[in-house]
Amino acid sequence: MESVDILPPERIAFITYNIGIYEFVQKFGGLITSGKITYGTDPTKVAELLSESIAFYDAEMISEIMNAMLQHKKNSAIDRINAAEVNYVIAINSPISLYILRRHIPFSVVL
Repeated sequence: MESVDILPPERIAFITYNIGIYEFVQKFGGLITSGKITYGTDPTKVAELLSESIAFYDAEMISEIMNAMLQHKKNSAIDRINAAEVNYVIAINSPISLYILRRHIPFSVVL
């Protein structure tokens, strides 16, 4: 596995956004294909089901999906993403990492 130094904020934001989209599609897709969400499902029930759902994170797959998108984007400030960067962003966005950051860095800096 490649090592990663501290990433610039724009890379962290790009990766975080795309992980969120990946998670959203995975959770909704699973709930729709399992029949738990249908056309008439109450939004409150949808929110409950989403909060109870789990997502599988494969850093290599996520990075390759992002790289496929980046190939078709002209003038992108980000050229490629690797799996180590995805793992880094997942780690710094975990609840434990955020707790540690907030205890050791002034709150306004973390926001």
